[in-house]
Amino acid sequence: MRKSLLLLLVLLAASLTACDAAPAAWTQTPPPSAPTAAPATGTAAPTSTPTAAPTITPVPTIQLLLFNDDELKAQVDRLAAKFMNQTHNPGLSIALAIRNPQIDQLQVMLLNYGLTGSEDKQPVTSDTEYEIGSITKVFTGIMLAQAIEAGTVKLDDPIQNYLPAGIQAPTFNGIPIKIADLATHRSGLPRDAQSDDPNDLYTYLDSIRLGYAPGSEYVYSNYGYELLGDILARQAGKDYGDLEFDSVSKPLGLMDTTMSLSAGQESRLARGHQYDDSPADYFPQSGAMGPAGYLHSTLNDMARFLAANMRPDSTLLGPELKLAQTSAAQGRNPGTGAGLGWDLVRPDSPQARIWKSGVTPGFSSYISFLRDGSSGFVLLTNGQYIDNLASDIIPLLGE
Repeated sequence: MRKSLLLLLVLLAASLTACDAAPAAWTQTPPPSAPTAAPATGTAAPTSTPTAAPTITPVPTIQLLLFNDDELKAQVDRLAAKFMNQTHNPGLSIALAIRNPQIDQLQVMLLNYGLTGSEDKQPVTSDTEYEIGSITKVFTGIMLAQAIEAGTVKLDDPIQNYLPAGIQAPTFNGIPIKIADLATHRSGLPRDAQSDDPNDLYTYLDSIRLGYAPGSEYVYSNYGYELLGDILARQAGKDYGDLEFDSVSKPLGLMDTTMSLSAGQESRLARGHQYDDSPADYFPQSGAMGPAGYLHSTLNDMARFLAANMRPDSTLLGPELKLAQTSAAQGRNPGTGAGLGWDLVRPDSPQARIWKSGVTPGFSSYISFLRDGSSGFVLLTNGQYIDNLASDIIPLLGE
């Protein structure tokens, strides 16, 4: 495999026919200006003609190179076929990113299999929209890192400092829930809220009684991330979806990564399927659970997001991306860590594996990379069981 990678510069022209064509935003050109709503095609919404030409500051983006490696592709093809035969998932999208040390560039292979739905004849492409579920928490964690870098929030702050008037956060023997506890699943709060209505978010908090001290145990909590995202959004004076797009998706050039889809994006949305292969209801495009799991994305965008996290200093959000990847507490199991949205394996090692998975009623997703930036991958499917495929890709890439 390594020998074939070294032939990249010679074979690059041919490789573009083996994989999906790279979108224009993958070159080092400024992204479009901020849209007033979620964009349909990755271009800005029309605006009124300015009286003077605005000064456009170029946004540095990672220059990604598409590559083809016949041996690696054949191995992935076999794993994909096995996965789809076992799960009966209609469609699957895979991005592989490998650093070529000869040119110090990330090379990306984009592979798509199957259909956008079990009853559809439309093939999956790198522009197909998927629900990415709990990978949304990584975006919320990056937003928290931005607030920390800006000095408006501290990890050690009690969440009580940020609650609406009249709402009392629960404590345990006087120990308060801190911002860090929400971000690392150590708050002691329930896994899920009783309602997706934003109006119920804090009245529910007011009724909770903790069973153990915050910070002492890892217990996964979607509700904790709902609170975290809402705190950040209220501080910024924006809706969560707008804040996420303006502060994370747009600066990274992820124009198809958004909570609320435009009509054009909805036309590219795959149909999700449940564990029994039946079509699933879509997740809402707004609601209290938005910061925990309501984002959508495409393989093109998630490959770009993967590369940004593998090469954070090549983006506008370098310090924030690196902070989010830093272990802030022990993870679910010994030898693991919890970052700001990310899970870590071997957290103290230069070769820590940083990852996150997501599951909704109709979709499952996975993103993983090594801290040293040598390899990473993204998996998106309009069905379930994506962890099974991830467990095969991890050793294939030596992660």
